[in-house]
Amino acid sequence: LKRHAEVRTLDARKDYRLDRMNSLPVYLTPADAAADRQMDENWGFVTDGATAAPAEITVKGRHVAVPRAAGRAARFSFQDLCEKPLGARDYLALADRFDTIFVDRVPVMDDHKRNEAKRFILLVDTLYDHKMRLVMSAAAPAPELYRGRRGHEAFEFDRTVSRLIEMQSRDWLDAWTARHRAGASAEA
Repeated sequence: LKRHAEVRTLDARKDYRLDRMNSLPVYLTPADAAADRQMDENWGFVTDGATAAPAEITVKGRHVAVPRAAGRAARFSFQDLCEKPLGARDYLALADRFDTIFVDRVPVMDDHKRNEAKRFILLVDTLYDHKMRLVMSAAAPAPELYRGRRGHEAFEFDRTVSRLIEMQSRDWLDAWTARHRAGASAEA
């Protein structure tokens, strides 16, 4: 074959799928059937159709359930991440294992959901600090997700809103893509 054909390398330096993902919406509101369909579409795209399966991460001898994992992506409901007794170490372990986190159906929180709001703030802080890609559906736009009036959560949530908005930006997604493109080149 080598005597009768010219061999050419077709390795692409650029993963065009990463660029396409940047054009998909990463914050979907309201959290309705249309958002669920878009989340499913985004999940299929990010996982490249790989079979998702439950997984577990061990943190200090405890097990953190990951309802759906495929490659470097994980998908959770809000209840999975914020209504269970999880803390900073758990979110850090998720950030170490995955680079894209999906969160379905984030509700509007108020004083009755202060603990959930605290966990959500901590989750977003962790994902932000680790420069991760967050794809989520929410009941309301980010500035309207917390309506509580007691405690420090209202003040802290302002920072979370700012981070959620930044994590949706083209600059954030382009930087995420560049980091992952560089990582893929280093692995090759």
